[in-house]
Amino acid sequence: MVTEVDQLITMLKDSCAKNSKGVSQLTMKKSIMIPILLTGLLTLTGCNFLNKQETSKQGQAQQETKNEIAKEAVQITEIKPLNIMTLQVTFSEPLSEEGVKVENLETIKKAFSFNDDLSIVNVPRLKIGATSTYIVPVTMQKAGTNYTLRYKEGETKAFDGSDEKITLSQTKQVTNDTFEIESFKDEGVTDYSNIIEAYKEARGDLSFQLNDDNKDEKGKQYQVISSLRDRVVTLTAENGEKLQADYVLFTQAADGRQAPKFRLPEGKALKAGTNYTVSADWATIKNPTFTATDIAPLTIKSVEPLDATSFQVTLEHDPGMELFAGRIVELQAEDGSTLQAQYRYSSRKGAVGIFDVKDQTLKAGGTYKVLPINNWATADNVTLTAK
Repeated sequence: MVTEVDQLITMLKDSCAKNSKGVSQLTMKKSIMIPILLTGLLTLTGCNFLNKQETSKQGQAQQETKNEIAKEAVQITEIKPLNIMTLQVTFSEPLSEEGVKVENLETIKKAFSFNDDLSIVNVPRLKIGATSTYIVPVTMQKAGTNYTLRYKEGETKAFDGSDEKITLSQTKQVTNDTFEIESFKDEGVTDYSNIIEAYKEARGDLSFQLNDDNKDEKGKQYQVISSLRDRVVTLTAENGEKLQADYVLFTQAADGRQAPKFRLPEGKALKAGTNYTVSADWATIKNPTFTATDIAPLTIKSVEPLDATSFQVTLEHDPGMELFAGRIVELQAEDGSTLQAQYRYSSRKGAVGIFDVKDQTLKAGGTYKVLPINNWATADNVTLTAK
């Protein structure tokens, strides 16, 4: 704009030099036009200034709003790494009901923002007697790493990673494709289910309270086994063959024992007479080796329908431990078509467990032959007649 004004003035001067008769007229035009142009220039400049000022105010207001949201958000007040896969996190207030539901796990994972690829593997669990202190299972930490954690819109909190492994006692084969790793409270190791509010009623006399340093009322120190969801161990045969075994859900504190089950990949089985050694990046096992034997599969005695999508399976004998977990049966209809049903976790009562049909329904009045998948049980001439 300034350049255009200068050009106009120059043009007016040239015109005046060529035609003296029009001097007064041109001077008048110049005196009128220049103020108009300058006014426009100042107006535009002023608008730009005001716009910048307004934008600055808006940015400041947005930042203040973000700061207010952060202040009002639930804040992490303390983080204690308990072992390589467990954190104890204290918040400024209790987490919401939705913030600890297993059904919301994927959403909850996003609420916990870590650095260095650390993440939670299951929902936070409030400790017995605590107001806002939770056991939080995480992926494997690295010693010497400085981690940060932010919960939702709250402030970031730092902590140093732990490489402490949990001390477990012994291994034992329980089926031809499954073994357990047992630990004991008497030896200062407790499953987290014993010390959290969510399971307090169900665990009964097994439940007890630990303080912030995870000591009981007598001052005894405990290691805490947090959720084993997605955990794996390595099984090494005496010939050097290695297999990965996956944790079987809902078995880590079943039947009043701390004896989580681990299962070989489908189609794999332990070889009788072979020595196997169990190892894990999250645990140290005092007696890690067992010799496999040939264990007879469970025997299904009968199957009774419950409704269009579920039925109960009765074994010939009570196995005395959770051996239904993760098991599947195939139901073969008279026309040759098949469907599958999976055990409903934690439904076992003695020798009886409930199975749910996957994505289909039983045909009313239809008869199905029961076929256990992967030879975990036998079911000679056992059939299911749907309601």
